[in-house]
Amino acid sequence: MFFVALMSDDLGQPRLGKHGGPRTKGQRSAETMPTGVRRDYILARLERDGRHDLAEAIREGRVSAYSIAVELGWTKRAEPTGVGSVNAAKRRQHQLRALPGLPGTANNLNYSALMELWLGPNSSYGSLFSSREELQTAWEQNRAEVMRLWGSHGRRPMAWWEFDAEDLKHPGYDRERSTLWRAGVLAAEEKAELEREWRREFGRAQAADFSLNTGREILAGVRARVAHYRWADIPAELVKAWTAERRRRGRQCAPLEEAAAAK
Repeated sequence: MFFVALMSDDLGQPRLGKHGGPRTKGQRSAETMPTGVRRDYILARLERDGRHDLAEAIREGRVSAYSIAVELGWTKRAEPTGVGSVNAAKRRQHQLRALPGLPGTANNLNYSALMELWLGPNSSYGSLFSSREELQTAWEQNRAEVMRLWGSHGRRPMAWWEFDAEDLKHPGYDRERSTLWRAGVLAAEEKAELEREWRREFGRAQAADFSLNTGREILAGVRARVAHYRWADIPAELVKAWTAERRRRGRQCAPLEEAAAAK
């Protein structure tokens, strides 16, 4: 499961570079910051990647940018040290439990409890629910609202993965959308939305000069395209089908081009 902690968001204002595209070999773009540990950078990266729900949660103060960066693997959280850290974690848990409830949620569930249904329990101070049964009851009573907020664009809340996914296992954030697509659990409109997005990303990678900066090296050609497909989480089945389609179109166009040249 994902884990969330409420921490300071005062993390600076770096700028965000584009994913993929032309790069000068041996040089890192001034717009690129690969570590992803500052608030503005994290917000820009989330918006770029279509995670408007996460960006909105940060802006509304429901979760810190730092916590989101940790849970998405963009940076690492420092290990807690000493008794003071344990006491602080317990104090934060008490404060979270004491937050006022939200109108429209069952039993006036507060933001932190709602966030746990979305992202899972906090790694530092555990769940806000006293038992698994209490967690499941909160999910069943608030499923519709949590799904309305965070169960779209090929994503599902962690409570859905815990209680509704049956034999389907959460593959991690980076492979969540292709996993749900392949399992056939997406609504028709949601599936079509993802396929349109993936088709656009596939098309971007077909440019003759396409390259990709991983932050460690500049990739070009087939290596760049494969890395881009993986970043976009395009299912291998679609990549194979669209590649074959491009090859067929290429063979069909060649005779027409030759005939036109002969006139």
